[in-house]
Amino acid sequence: MSQKTINMVIAALGGEGGGVLSNWLIDVADREGWMCQSTSLAGVAQRTGATIYYLELFPRSAITDGRLPVMSLFPAQGDIDIAVASEVAEAGRMVQRGFVTPDRTTLIASDHRVYGITEKQHLSDGIIDADRLRDVAQRYARNYVHYDMQALASEHNTVISAILFGTIAGAEVLPFSRGSFEATIQATGKAVKANLAAFEASYQRARQGGVETFEPVHVTPSQESGFQLPPARSGHGRELLSHIERFPSSCHEVLYQAVLKLVDYQDAAYAAQYLDMLQPVFEADSGDNDHDLTRETARYLVLWMCFEDIPRVAQFKTRATRMDKVREEVRAEPDQLFNVTEFFRPRVEEVCAMLPAGLGRRVQDSPICNRLIGMFSGGKRLRTNTVSVYVMLRLLAACRRWRRASLGYQHEHAMIRRWLDAVIGAASTDPALAREVAELGRLVKGYGDTRLRTTGQVGVMLTRLQGEAECSAETLRQWRESALADDEGEAFRRQLAA
Repeated sequence: MSQKTINMVIAALGGEGGGVLSNWLIDVADREGWMCQSTSLAGVAQRTGATIYYLELFPRSAITDGRLPVMSLFPAQGDIDIAVASEVAEAGRMVQRGFVTPDRTTLIASDHRVYGITEKQHLSDGIIDADRLRDVAQRYARNYVHYDMQALASEHNTVISAILFGTIAGAEVLPFSRGSFEATIQATGKAVKANLAAFEASYQRARQGGVETFEPVHVTPSQESGFQLPPARSGHGRELLSHIERFPSSCHEVLYQAVLKLVDYQDAAYAAQYLDMLQPVFEADSGDNDHDLTRETARYLVLWMCFEDIPRVAQFKTRATRMDKVREEVRAEPDQLFNVTEFFRPRVEEVCAMLPAGLGRRVQDSPICNRLIGMFSGGKRLRTNTVSVYVMLRLLAACRRWRRASLGYQHEHAMIRRWLDAVIGAASTDPALAREVAELGRLVKGYGDTRLRTTGQVGVMLTRLQGEAECSAETLRQWRESALADDEGEAFRRQLAA
């Protein structure tokens, strides 16, 4: 019994059919007269990685002396013949764990991205560079079969496991016939037509090499990416586009997208207010780097002005397009009913923020009112597809009409005016410092405690900036980077103290 086992490891996220794929492969092996031992090690969604499925396969025909092979329950570094990953970051984790070796392993992975919890929670830009991951995978794998398998799965309205199954068959990494793979799908009796079509498409893609090339595209603002302002379709649109045209062309795309967002958030008057607030920054801009001071200030200003309050959340939850997206994600049929349960956790401060400014301050300062509101706030699970909850949320979304009079609006816009004044003041004497002041806008994000902390950090930096006669751009940059270093603000406090 000299023949070795074929060792295979699969990494798949929750809902991607990793268990189904593993069972399909076991069935194919059985049809071909092979033994298969499998085990799985569950991950916690994207917190600690995907669920790992490990398979060892051995032909029954090689058992000549009656002794069964001893197979491992867990994958070992440097001992993997086939590694399969449902997403490119998981392929990178395969390499990191030592499951991919250049002398032995064929790596099969999808090129699409599913952002992990650590990427989403990052205070700045924590997104993993997918191009670098692909380069690493190409360098460490003996053979690397990859393309956007999720796109192919969506095209065939199936789960990515069917695409991975077809790719494994097409890559010919297992000594099994195509007929056995297809017979396994047919034997399930579930979504056979869609799964067979997905199998056929992925099989042919793998036979062709399955490789997509990714050429880096470097676009500078001066190239403008060919963006042209579209024609107006209303009187308000003509006024807004006319105002945008007063700014340099390198800023047009950012401003156009900002105006669309602000009109959706509030109204056309709010979008015009945004352009008016940005005008003094443009006038103070030296014009360096295609007016990057104006452009970057515009980018962060629109995000700050679209702060998330209760009416905004209610607006998002009741969009028809959102329900369409949920239907697509759960793969419900057009006439199939489904329930959507949302988790809400309104804080007392958020309830006060949507009240008229004077009333909101009095309620916020009143212990009795705080306790009363606290009785109705806290974590709640509500079915947004029920009539009562939907109507309630629509009424809350309609409250945006009175947003300008709210306590939250006045608080946010007081901070915005202070920030813009600092940008304009620095632009006249130190353009580099003005650019760093504008970058403070990227700190402001989230809601609740996160919003309170980030705006508080910006306020502290603006106070220090105004109080110190010689605050350099480098010093402000260090303050900003320390604020992005951790959630608790420890690095920020140490940096300020230094």
